[in-house]
Parts: sequence; structure tokens; C-alpha cells
Amino acid sequence: MPPSQKTTATTRRASISDLLAPVGFDDLGLDLPLVGWGETDSETSEPPEPASPLGALVYRPALYRRNAVAWASVRSWRADAKRADLAQLKLCKAGLDPAMIAAAAGEIAALIRLLLGMTSPAGWIATSVACGHSRRYDCFGKRLGQAVAAELELPFFEVFEDRFVAGVSHPKEFKKLPALRWNHEPAGPVLVIDDLATSGWHMEEALGRIRALGVAAFGVVWLAGEAR
Repeated sequence: MPPSQKTTATTRRASISDLLAPVGFDDLGLDLPLVGWGETDSETSEPPEPASPLGALVYRPALYRRNAVAWASVRSWRADAKRADLAQLKLCKAGLDPAMIAAAAGEIAALIRLLLGMTSPAGWIATSVACGHSRRYDCFGKRLGQAVAAELELPFFEVFEDRFVAGVSHPKEFKKLPALRWNHEPAGPVLVIDDLATSGWHMEEALGRIRALGVAAFGVVWLAGEAR
């Protein structure tokens, strides 16, 4: 691949023609922003970016990848506000804040409609990444997945059994986790929803497990990456 076409760890703005062109992939084992969008070459003005429902989060739809698995995200942290916003998000997750769940679900559903070009993806089901470190069956991520399913008028299935773990959520600890176990083995295409991707390990694991069945799976997280 020519050096000018190699992707970098910085999400770039792209025109519509850029988005339709093939995207080059570097073989990196990290979550890698591939494409961001928000500008077009046309004279048609776009709607303003929606205000953040939490702190200073940046509306920056993007594609990320980890190894051979890619997924989409809606927002990114703003570097100078990340600490405060992370603390606020932890409180929202602990309290299962219904307003935050609804706001995030609405933004994820809107991005899915934009990407798939349909109001409700017929034949798809929605699921969430397995609940883990929250050690609760109604974790924020599952509630978010259910809310996205409701927005898109899709059935929600708990594809994976919950996998409760103690300690902190850190990529170095993930390889010690037991393998995901099926709760509902899907037979058709699946939307996998999560609230936050840091290393992308959980999204890679979930999508990879479903795709290994020969079933299409597309992942969307609400928050990933950092904008400076």
C-alpha cells in the first residue's frame, strides 16, 4: 500500500467519495480509527452536530478495528474533559440512568439507520456484549442494547450468557476470562451493541464468535477513541 494511503491512529474527516472508496487496513492488533465523516464536497449543508448528552463528548462517527474485526462508534472522548466525563459516565452506569440510556440508544439507532439505509433492518436481531464487571444481570450495556432494539423495532436476544468477573476491567486481564457461552445461538444477522470500547477486545470477541457460525454480525458502540 502506498504510504499516502496508509491509515493512521488519527480519525480523519472524509468526503462522501472517500467513504465509497476502498479503505486500506493496516494489520494492527489495536483499535484503529479508520474513517470519520462530517464534511461533504457538495454545497448541501448538513445538520449541526447533536449536543452531547454527557459532558463534552464529541460527536464523531467512526469505524474502528481490532485485528480482523471492525465496528462503528458514535462519539469520542474529548481529551481535556475525559477524566470528568468518565467519572460522570460511571455514575450513570451504576445508576442505570434511563435518560442517558435513551439518549445513547437514540444516537446509536440513528447511526445504524444511516449506515444500513433502512428504518428497521428486517431479519436482524439485536444483542449486547455480555455483562461482566458490573456483576449485575441488568447492566448498562444490556439495557442500552434493549433500548436500541426498541428504537429500531427489532427483537432483542441475550445471545451470550452473562460472564461476571471481579476486579478492574483492563485489557491485560481479558485473556484470563472464560470463553463466552451461548444463551441464544443466532441463525440470522446480529447487531451487537455496547456502550464503551476502550481496547475493543470485547467487541472483537463477540463479533468473532458470532461470525464463526457463518452468521453476519455488525457492532456499534456509543463511545470510543479520543478527540484532541
